[in-house]
Amino acid sequence: MPAKKPSRPWRLLHTVNGAVVETKHRSRPEADREVAAEKQRIADGISRVVRIRIEKWNVETGTWTHVELAHPAT
Repeated sequence: MPAKKPSRPWRLLHTVNGAVVETKHRSRPEADREVAAEKQRIADGISRVVRIRIEKWNVETGTWTHVELAHPAT
């Protein structure tokens, strides 16, 4: 039986000092705006994030699926 889709099926995993901070988003454009804002904070030197990973909820498997490594650029 497929898992139910969460209300926020996109998530960003921000790696900061070896720890992972998760944020969830309702859509890909919303997640992309957060990535752009975080990249700007990194460029300005006010963020300690070293990696941003984008994932999407897979209803068929009931797991998070890797979509893109947004930072550092691949």
